Amino acid sequence: MDRAEFSFDFGEGTSTIYHALLPETMEAFPRSRAALSVDGGMLHLIVDAEDITALRAALNTWLRLIKVACEMVEIRS
Repeated sequence: MDRAEFSFDFGEGTSTIYHALLPETMEAFPRSRAALSVDGGMLHLIVDAEDITALRAALNTWLRLIKVACEMVEIRS
């Protein structure tokens, strides 16, 4: 099993981004799974995958989702 962990500091937008992305963690993917959490104002992403190819694909998806959510928070402000 391969794993990647990231932590992001989005300031006041952290909670909004977390709640926007949380439903995506409920999606069933055959070779990967992701978990989000918030701790001390930091958004934490953990992605586990069966192999490096699945990890790369999952990270592409999750990092893009986080980027878009962050952009939406900025537009909204």
